[in-house]
Amino acid sequence: MRYIYYILAIVLVLSAIIAYELKSKPRTPQDTALTVNERVISVDEYNKLYAARPYGAESKSEFINDLIVKALLIQEAQKQGIDKEESFRRSIQNFYEQSLTKILIDRKFSSLDFSISDEDFNRQLALLTKRFHITITTSGTAEEAQQGKYRKSEKKVVYFDDLSQNLKDAVVSLSEGKTSAPISAGEQYLVIRLDKVEPGPSRTISESEKEKIKALLVEEKKETLINEWIADLKSKATIKIPGAGEK
Repeated sequence: MRYIYYILAIVLVLSAIIAYELKSKPRTPQDTALTVNERVISVDEYNKLYAARPYGAESKSEFINDLIVKALLIQEAQKQGIDKEESFRRSIQNFYEQSLTKILIDRKFSSLDFSISDEDFNRQLALLTKRFHITITTSGTAEEAQQGKYRKSEKKVVYFDDLSQNLKDAVVSLSEGKTSAPISAGEQYLVIRLDKVEPGPSRTISESEKEKIKALLVEEKKETLINEWIADLKSKATIKIPGAGEK
C-alpha cells in the first residue's frame, strides 16, 4: 500500500509541473495525446512515460488505462484536499529522503573496490581447518568487560566455521595469548582470549564452499568500507545534541 502512495505522490508532483507548463504554453490538438478532465498529457510527455515503463510490463491499451486511472485518482484526492494534509507532506518528505540516500549509497558502492585479494582469501580458507582454543568471559557492560570484571568464564575448543560472525572477526585479529575488545552480544558483552591455535583434520573444501566464503568476504568488506565512509562523514560534521554537548 505504501508503494502505491509513493507512486501516486510522484505522479502528483509530475502533474503539478505539467499543469504549470500547460498554463504557460497552450496546447494544440496535435500536441495532445490524452485528456482526463483538466489533466492534459502531451504527445512528448506520453512518449517519455511509455518509453520509461518496465519492458514488456503491459500493452499500450493497458498503459493508457493506467494513466487515466492515476489521473482520476489524483484529481479526486486533490478535491478532498489530501495533498494539503500534513501526513501527505510527511510521506513525500520521507520518500524524498529515502530516495536521495539510496541513490547516494548506490553511487558510493559503485565507486568502491570490493575485490578480495588471493592472500586474504587463502588465509580465510586456512582458518577453516584449524581448531581454536578460546576463553570467553561475559560481562554486563562494556566498562566491566574492559576492567576484567566478568560474570562467568568459559573455555572452548571450536572450529573457525562454528563461530558466529562477530566472534570470527574478533578471533581473526588475535595472536595467541591476546584478548579482544568487548563485543556486544544482546544485553551482555563478551571478551575473547585466544589461548592456542592448532591444525585440525585436513579436508577438501569444495568449489561451492569457496564461492560462499568469497561472497561472505565481499559482504564483510562492503560493510567495513561503508561504515568507514560514514564514520568519516561524522568526523567532519558539526553535530549538536542538546544536553549532550557538541561533537
